[in-house]
Amino acid sequence: MHPLPRSFDPLPDESLPGYLLRLSFRLDLTPGELGRTTGLVSTSGGSLPRRLVLGFPGLSLDKFTQATRLSRDEARLLTLSTWRRNYPPIQRWLPPLHGQAPQIDKWILGGLDRYCPQCLAGDNSPIQREYGGPWKKEWHLGIVFACPQHECFLRHHCPQGGQPPDYDRAPRLIPFDGFRGLHPTACRYPLPATARRLRRPPCGNRLDQAPTPALRPTPRLLALQHHLLSLLNTQGDNQEVRDYFSDLHLLTALISISWPNSRHRVDSILAPAIEPEADTRRALGGIRVHDTSPIDPIACGAILDAAHSLLKIDSLRDVLAEFFGSAFTSTQARAGWAHIFTKYEKSCSQRLRTAAAPLIRTYSPSPGWTAPRSTGYRAENIPAHLEPNWYARHFQKLDGPTDHKILRRIAAIQLVQWTTQASISEAARYLGVEAEKALYTEDNTHIWMKSTHEVQDFRIALSDLAAELSGRTGGLIDYQYRREAFRDWSLDPSTWQELTSQLEPPHGKEPVLDDRKRQDASVFIWVHITRGEHLFAPRPIEAEQPLHVQQDWARRRNTTWFQLTRPDPMRHYADLRKVLTDYACQFAADIEAGTAPTRAREVARLAGG
Repeated sequence: MHPLPRSFDPLPDESLPGYLLRLSFRLDLTPGELGRTTGLVSTSGGSLPRRLVLGFPGLSLDKFTQATRLSRDEARLLTLSTWRRNYPPIQRWLPPLHGQAPQIDKWILGGLDRYCPQCLAGDNSPIQREYGGPWKKEWHLGIVFACPQHECFLRHHCPQGGQPPDYDRAPRLIPFDGFRGLHPTACRYPLPATARRLRRPPCGNRLDQAPTPALRPTPRLLALQHHLLSLLNTQGDNQEVRDYFSDLHLLTALISISWPNSRHRVDSILAPAIEPEADTRRALGGIRVHDTSPIDPIACGAILDAAHSLLKIDSLRDVLAEFFGSAFTSTQARAGWAHIFTKYEKSCSQRLRTAAAPLIRTYSPSPGWTAPRSTGYRAENIPAHLEPNWYARHFQKLDGPTDHKILRRIAAIQLVQWTTQASISEAARYLGVEAEKALYTEDNTHIWMKSTHEVQDFRIALSDLAAELSGRTGGLIDYQYRREAFRDWSLDPSTWQELTSQLEPPHGKEPVLDDRKRQDASVFIWVHITRGEHLFAPRPIEAEQPLHVQQDWARRRNTTWFQLTRPDPMRHYADLRKVLTDYACQFAADIEAGTAPTRAREVARLAGG
């Protein structure tokens, strides 16, 4: 990847879409062309995927930094990855099944959905006078409705008619990313269709020149916005912050579904802004339109303020009882909020779970496999193939016909189901298990359940493990974070050379230490850190090879894996396994500690991945 002839330093708080808009305009490229040039999308074409707002997948971070001459930290700060630990919608962005689109959480907004005209106008410096100010990355979050700097509500539409997305449309990272010559602050949404204009071009109106909304946020709303932004930047792993955001989302849905009967809960000056939102949701129909951030920033601020106020009431159960007793106008509305609640129940606070439990209908996601009364662990604490010591303590004693690989897969999927209410395929996708393997798991579950005492023994062992995990006061690992961070990861050549230099000199034939073995070593480390199955490990080195080479490597894949994992490996593989295990153990410890004194490059890759 060659450096671009020109680049930019990122602006403070700038998002990746905004950076791409400024740089493509400077280089006279379309944003899509710039994405291909910098390794963000395939050179064969395709639009910039919206998931880039979260972070750089695979090797794209290396290619992007090489092309733009940014540091890894500068590039990573363009994405939402720095808020991943504190904002549950980012954590809920699940890896997609093969051939399917990502499941995008609707509390993460499109690239250009909200903006502050004064921020886009810039600070009057020469570079910002020419290219505009930053499209801020905080505008991607459904909880950001106002600009604290300019004390105004954000805008969500173009005054000249550009049409933003509605609840049913998942926009690209940048609308019209194949369109050249638009100023970075220009509206890229299409103009309304007319009889004379069926092909709708982008609007092109300068949003940095748009007037700010006449209605300004109250001091209380500005204080709330400051509070929400400060929580995002809370240091460390703060469960209370994540619980609060989940509670806020659930109570926002509560107010939305029960509108207009919840009108008295909202500031009377802001309530009129909610009416168009409510009309839009009613027209679209369905419960899922309420499981999203309000589109209009003014309506969003009003409902978030009301939800925040509900959370401060001492008797939350009485508040919910009032909604169920009088605010909900139909059984469908009650069932709708119950559905949303059960979807996110395990990510909200214990206080809200306790208050809501008597009012909603609970159910088990798997017939015949009733979930425990409570699970203190979370879905992200479950590895795809279970920890070996978990398996040894709880399942090794079982004498069933299913082999241990399938049993460990079944157990992991069921543990995720218990805490998320997910289906088998959804839980498998969350764990990174391929679709066909998930079906294979389901088939084996049904076969195994037809046997006699093994079913009950397995159910008891699984419940015992769930109880053990729930009883821990700390120390549970976020495996989902590791799976996401190590997606498409591999050892780079310099690290591979450093590791292999630690091997004892051979007595006979020189062992092969080529890229194929580097790929297999990367899989070994990936399995150790993520506790996934080697069948589903990323193989980016292999993917870069010609087809006939890929086929040859695939045929030899299981042989190398067997040599690395067998009880009595040959000397070379025994030495290599020790070096790789030591490296993986230290790498895992660095991840949990948040430090990497000797592995800064890899951990920077992890944080940005």
